[in-house]
Amino acid sequence: MKKENKKKNCYLLSLMITTVVSLSGCTMKSGDDGITIVKDGTPSASIVIDRDACRSARFAAAELQYHIEKITGAKLPIVTDEDKITGNRILVGESKQTRNIGLFNKNFKNQEYLIQFLPDTLVLMGKDKDDKQPTDKDPNAFNLGFGSEALCDYKQPMDYANSATFPGQFDEQATCYAVYDFLERFCGVRWYLPTDVGLVCPQGGTLIVTGTNVRKIPAMRYRLWLGAGSVPATLCDEQGPRLQEREGRLFVHRQRTTGIEAYAINHSFYGYYDLYLKKHPEWFAKGHDKDMPEDMRAKMNGSDRKYREYYPNMCYTNEGFVQHVIDRANDYFTTGHLEMKEKAAGNYFALCPMDSSGKDKFCQCPACQALLHNDSPCDKWRSNPFFWDDKASDYIFGFVNKVARGIAKTHPDKYLTIAAYHQSYYPPTREQLEPNVAVTLCIHAQLRAASNMNLAVIDLMNQWCNESKDRPKYLWLYFHRPGPANPLFPGFMAHNMVKQMEDYQKRGIKGIFAEPAYFSQKGPAMRAPIVNMLEMYLTFKLAYDSTIDGNKLINEFFTLYYGAAAKEMQALYEKIEQVYCSDPANNHAFGYQNQKTAWEKLGTKERMEEFGILMKAAKSAAKTDMEKKRVELFEKSVWNHMQTARAEYENVKAQKKSGIKTDKMD
Repeated sequence: MKKENKKKNCYLLSLMITTVVSLSGCTMKSGDDGITIVKDGTPSASIVIDRDACRSARFAAAELQYHIEKITGAKLPIVTDEDKITGNRILVGESKQTRNIGLFNKNFKNQEYLIQFLPDTLVLMGKDKDDKQPTDKDPNAFNLGFGSEALCDYKQPMDYANSATFPGQFDEQATCYAVYDFLERFCGVRWYLPTDVGLVCPQGGTLIVTGTNVRKIPAMRYRLWLGAGSVPATLCDEQGPRLQEREGRLFVHRQRTTGIEAYAINHSFYGYYDLYLKKHPEWFAKGHDKDMPEDMRAKMNGSDRKYREYYPNMCYTNEGFVQHVIDRANDYFTTGHLEMKEKAAGNYFALCPMDSSGKDKFCQCPACQALLHNDSPCDKWRSNPFFWDDKASDYIFGFVNKVARGIAKTHPDKYLTIAAYHQSYYPPTREQLEPNVAVTLCIHAQLRAASNMNLAVIDLMNQWCNESKDRPKYLWLYFHRPGPANPLFPGFMAHNMVKQMEDYQKRGIKGIFAEPAYFSQKGPAMRAPIVNMLEMYLTFKLAYDSTIDGNKLINEFFTLYYGAAAKEMQALYEKIEQVYCSDPANNHAFGYQNQKTAWEKLGTKERMEEFGILMKAAKSAAKTDMEKKRVELFEKSVWNHMQTARAEYENVKAQKKSGIKTDKMD
């Protein structure tokens, strides 16, 4: 492509993005000529930050500089507001120059940001944490699944080369949001995967921007993607050496899953084994230790995981235990101190039981058993017999209410959190849940393509929405089933995900925690990045901005990411999606596939042949090295795995038919 055409395309794409993605904001516009940032490969603007800029503003400025250089080849200077500045200005974060025009950090709400066009000036700023000076490590610093070495180091100033100094997970960093939104909205940048493989941006020596001002707050304040950066360095759905930590963190920031509301939910009492089993065995579930070896009973070493078999949960009616939990929550809300494996953040302290399901795993003492139902109360109203129920709802939520009433006396503005999960899936029937309790609904998002699973989720949400319209409600979304494309049929459901997000927004859901597609093999990386990359992208993009047309995002993804191979790759994806979302066979066991369903009902021989033709066509259509690499990633991560899984299934099936002994198939 000629240089002149590159420049023209860069400018036109910027205007196209501005026009197509119409979002709420202010009405002021810049001059007709726009603001020239780079002209003919030479900077026409400087990035201006405060002399004592906070961590978020410094990081945002570095990200802006990096991406503008990616687009134009020109590296914009980063200067302070005390330097002599010539040319156009891009004001990043609060500074003397923003204060001169009446823009102060303190006047922004949490996560609120601004993109403002003025003559010769572009303002990119938002609510940032006031951390101009290094300090001790933040106890709520984020961890991408890399281990303790990945915690943010607040003792050091921000260094773009050192990811440990990037803003923390719960640190206000809305100036970063302003930069990322500007790059997307006015420069055509997209981030679909970590590294340059997932980066999409126009190329050209001149960048001129114009548009309508934007001032907004993300739709959902809590947006957490578990292990988003913990992927193989190859970005392939095959276990291997992990992606460099810095690249993983950059991806997490660019997805805007940092700077989020400080919220916590997860199993909360596993630390009690180490801390209290020997000292307070009466706090633990009774009636499961009859067969415990005497040498174990003598030691009572809670750090030995074998004890969990004999004490699978807590005794949620034990007065000493309940009072201790009240004391622990009070201590956290007063001091911020957390004990081993406690889950809390900001104004929220979690009270989730152990991850052991079934009435037989709960305490067998008379007080606890009196609160457990033999028959599920939900059987009286639900017609879709889902395998999670409310046999323990009165038991577990009764415990939560006791703690909530205790906390309300000392910290009336704080919340306890609990999950709608397993045998406490629906609201309690004997007493109303206290108002200072936030609930997280556990939902199999990727399985909602199965009609019976979808009905189960609708029942769940209806029950909790009817229970209280004011109660803070969050989601824990599962994307780990069916998981990678071997041994099961891949769960492509992008269009279904768009509908889900619309429903969640209408119901007033405040935030999302997403559990990804894990590798079945243990290794350094946590998740498979390709098999549900589009579904995950849509989830967090729409959680951030509910005004975007999700179906347009899908079409845009294929066009921008696959380029010349877009038509063939979209056809292949949507053929697989149609099978997964429309074939009645996928309704088996609420979408929980087995290999027979996957490769005898869904991935049939005829369908696989059709998929193969489209895969071959996509490989032929790809032109650039990057397009070929992206198509190859899909081929290795999804298509090859589908072929292998089906061949293995057919091989085992043939061996069984011939009488050869094989491992049992699901």
